Amino acid sequence: MLPGAGFAWGLTMRGAGLQNLAYPLRSVQGTVTPSRMFFVRDHFEPPKVSLETWSLRVEGRVQHSYALGFSDLVELPSRKLEAVLECAGNGANGSAVSNGVWEGVPISVLLATAHPASDASSVLLEGADRGHLLSDRPLLPYSQVVPMKKCLDPSSLVAYKLNDLALPKRNGFPARALLAGWYGMDSVKWLQRIVVLGPGDRDTVFEKSGMNREYNRLTRQNGHLRVARVSSVKVKSAIAWPSDASKIPAGRYSVWGFAWSGSAAIDSVLVTTNSGKRWDPATLSPHSPRYGWTRWSYPWNARPGEYNVMSRATDRNGNQQPLRRDPTRKDTYELDWCAPVHCTVG
Repeated sequence: MLPGAGFAWGLTMRGAGLQNLAYPLRSVQGTVTPSRMFFVRDHFEPPKVSLETWSLRVEGRVQHSYALGFSDLVELPSRKLEAVLECAGNGANGSAVSNGVWEGVPISVLLATAHPASDASSVLLEGADRGHLLSDRPLLPYSQVVPMKKCLDPSSLVAYKLNDLALPKRNGFPARALLAGWYGMDSVKWLQRIVVLGPGDRDTVFEKSGMNREYNRLTRQNGHLRVARVSSVKVKSAIAWPSDASKIPAGRYSVWGFAWSGSAAIDSVLVTTNSGKRWDPATLSPHSPRYGWTRWSYPWNARPGEYNVMSRATDRNGNQQPLRRDPTRKDTYELDWCAPVHCTVG
């Protein structure tokens, strides 16, 4: 298998405690996904963590390494932010995506106390969950390495609340990383270490576990395979209703769904009911947050026949959802194209 050609969680689903949960988008009323319906992807079995025993250590290329408990964390300056979290392998029109209101401490606040070295270039985020990512690798914590620039962004948090309540255990209780605008694998759950790295720091649990071989964008051009790390969420829309392969009676309906992007708020959504021969604008909800999704709807007078319904989103930076998968892609991430929903009207 090519590096990054499969879901990392699919390689490690060996324990009975692992969860792979997603809920139909049509079950979301309004714009915020209820906490109980947030999608879940586990790499390893959830750890046993309590408020009393949990701690977060900030270390690495810093002047001042330190650790703080949960009571210390919640006393620091916090920020509330609405943001989408999407699995990097979420299918086109898939439901492994959720939108919530997060609250936590900006990672930049924690780093400022530690005083990173001038050559600090990236940060390792390590969770309390442990396992064998690949069969030939040792038992190690789940970890990701992200650029220092992203960690210093005010939208990057150590989150301890979701929808104004404590994080559910399966979503990272008591605290997790939340990197707004990036795919979910970097928002490490059950966060326990923040390690500042320099340009030459490579021998970390990230490399030792084999995680550097996952979540990579692979493109083959002119016979050469190019590898780049998956990060920012691609502009995308998904149809919540109607569902694929559905059969409905003739009548007037509202086709609806959600659209989101890691780059900017959504600017427009177009809808077609005839396989792309004609596109019409959908109506967007006036609530269109920078990192959250936007709900859209389109009136449809459905007459008897067979239909392929699609939606296409564009964000305010001009990024437009592609009509089809990039043929040069050799991986299974960033599945962002306009997937048709087939339905029969009788």
